[in-house]
Amino acid sequence: MRALLISLFCLSASLPESSKVEWTADIEAGLALAEAEGRVVVLALGVVEEARSEAHIKEIYGDKKLSAYFAESVNIPAWSFEVGEEKALPRFGDVEPSDHLNNLAVIAERWLQPNAEGVIALPQHVWLSSKGEVLLSCTYEIEMEEFAWCFDEALRRAGVEERPSLVKGAHPPRRLLLGEVYRLIDGDQLGRGMKPAELEVLLDEVKKRMLTERDRGDVIQIIFTDEQEGVEYLTQQFGLWELGGPAVAQIIDGTFELIGLSASKKYLQCLKKFASHNRASLRMRVAVAYEQIGDPDGLSEGKKALKKEKDDEVRAEWVRALGACGRGDKSTSKTLVRLAEKEKNDRVRRNAILALGHVLPEEGALEALLEIARDGEGDDRYAAVLGLALGRAEAGRGVMERMREGEEDGELSELLERSLAVLDGGNLNELQSSFKLISESTLDRWRLFFVPVPAGFGADGR
Repeated sequence: MRALLISLFCLSASLPESSKVEWTADIEAGLALAEAEGRVVVLALGVVEEARSEAHIKEIYGDKKLSAYFAESVNIPAWSFEVGEEKALPRFGDVEPSDHLNNLAVIAERWLQPNAEGVIALPQHVWLSSKGEVLLSCTYEIEMEEFAWCFDEALRRAGVEERPSLVKGAHPPRRLLLGEVYRLIDGDQLGRGMKPAELEVLLDEVKKRMLTERDRGDVIQIIFTDEQEGVEYLTQQFGLWELGGPAVAQIIDGTFELIGLSASKKYLQCLKKFASHNRASLRMRVAVAYEQIGDPDGLSEGKKALKKEKDDEVRAEWVRALGACGRGDKSTSKTLVRLAEKEKNDRVRRNAILALGHVLPEEGALEALLEIARDGEGDDRYAAVLGLALGRAEAGRGVMERMREGEEDGELSELLERSLAVLDGGNLNELQSSFKLISESTLDRWRLFFVPVPAGFGADGR
């Protein structure tokens, strides 16, 4: 009996953390329950053995800080798997493989928008109202603090006044869509990163030849896959490409734009190797990639790069990278506030103001943005308004509304209207053109503003 108890204890201790969430196996029953009790619905979509999906099991579903949120909702899992992978499905309570298949089919038909190949983005989380209306969605990676923000926003949009206390550092995620879901571009055959076995097959194939522009689709798929082996392979390839000199510079620059667009934080180790490159155009793209990935692991390198950088155009990109990697960090906030107040170069100063929006909800960053919005001059005020909108700082609403009263500057009035619309629950992509104008940056941040991938990125882009 003692041996049996020890065995059972060890078995229960090894169960995936997703068992802490109460999952609903049947989507129709779950939707009926949500409507009857006025609860929001969480659709949790993933892929067996895909790194981003697997990360959610422990980091999201197993985090106790989110328990109070999940208790407010009806939670429906729908994971994709191939024949023979049933045993690899994470434990979602009593949910069976057939339940996942049924739920995924219903979700794809009613709420998601498959591309021409019938493919949807995975992993993905979608929050629905009790009546089945899309409240918000987030594809691919999402951290605990971002998930908490999404949950709170979904409950707010659903009219729930008494909500769980917001976790410390809660903030909006990248690839956030409010009131809608993401549709993959036509031509995307997977809609996800590769599984380890799939990556191994592709790497075995591409290692037999020199990569060229014709391998663009494979390179994009490797970048999007959150596996160390792919990072190491491409980092080595970038070094080899460098031997080609100016002839391949544009290809290298474009590939680093793709890293910012779709790579996981594992690629920070690759970016670090090129942060001090002798070509300014590449350093700029490395900085933008740091900003779009926006992970604390990149903060130290961002500080070093900014300190060493002599080119003001590149410095302007690094200050925004610093803000994105230093969210909530007081030291980062102080550095950016100093630049926002004393930097003589207009472009660097205004990008520092924009970067303070990344640092929110840190108090020093908020105070600086409010002050500049009230008392700043010229385009600095524009930048402060955009920074407040970027951080979805509700505290900035009063300042924006007072600025709007009697404002004769048509451009500023329009900017204020669109920024207030973001605070009301609009999407950031409405402000992308304003960010480009104020920042004077020619480089896009498609991941941050989450707009459709431009045609130049090809059918496999994200």
